[in-house]
Amino acid sequence: MKYKTLLLSVFASLGLVANAQECPLPLSVNTSDLNTELSENAQNVLANSLSRIATKSGFSSDLNMNQFILTAKIDQLDKSVLPGPPTQVVNDWGVTLYIVDNYSKTKFATEYIEVKGVGTNETKSETNAARNINASNVKIARLINTGKQKILDYYNANYNNILGEAKKKASLKMYEEALTLAMSIPECSEGGRAAQKVCLQIYEKYRDQICLSLLNRARMAWATSQDASGAAEAAEYITNIDPDASCYKEAMALYKEIKGQLRADIDFETREKYRDSVKLEKQKIDAMRQVGVAYGRGQKAKTTNLMWVR
Repeated sequence: MKYKTLLLSVFASLGLVANAQECPLPLSVNTSDLNTELSENAQNVLANSLSRIATKSGFSSDLNMNQFILTAKIDQLDKSVLPGPPTQVVNDWGVTLYIVDNYSKTKFATEYIEVKGVGTNETKSETNAARNINASNVKIARLINTGKQKILDYYNANYNNILGEAKKKASLKMYEEALTLAMSIPECSEGGRAAQKVCLQIYEKYRDQICLSLLNRARMAWATSQDASGAAEAAEYITNIDPDASCYKEAMALYKEIKGQLRADIDFETREKYRDSVKLEKQKIDAMRQVGVAYGRGQKAKTTNLMWVR
């Protein structure tokens, strides 16, 4: 079912109070376009090294926006073979790292470092060189700091346009995409509070849409088979309806109808509702992020051409 998997993650998060988090900034990693001469294994290790740098530095790729990218271009400075045994291959690389805005084709930050890799064959030498690219390097730390500030500057200047696009998509009932857009705006940016307000508005509409969909499925299941089997199927839909959704009373009326006709108790899930308004809002924020993450992961991979970076 289209909504079932998504709802499991969303409503599971409603039972938890979101913890205070640092302000994650969106950043993806892509290296293959700039390093076609490297072996596939070396490219994978290079991408993993950059991903560790991004994660350790507080970036997040959860929303899969594919706009801000951390990438690296490898230049072969020298290669030598040391006599053994065992024979050792030595690769000296010049590595140019970039944080870019791939939408506007803008380089936000650039740094150059040199690394060495040693291994018993070419592949091991390359992968060891790629592993030596890490966050402890002072120049990489400077790249990250500059990139963070540039990304924040972007959101400070453009959050109104992003929220406008999110509202437009919500008006077309494209709620998941609308939430993903609005949730991409960092909480620590100037538009953080405005984005949170818009997200809550969109989420309530999205929640009501899901409620109606689940209620209609429950009604159909019960109308098709008014016995224990139909009741169990209807109950599965009803238990996933948020008590705050607009159609919840109708869902409970259906529940009473089913229970009355079968004269048997139906085991519905119960979710404890926090009445503290602050806690409720934090739960909703966490649920909204789950929607955005689920939507982003469900999208087809986009082709990212970084040849312009060269």
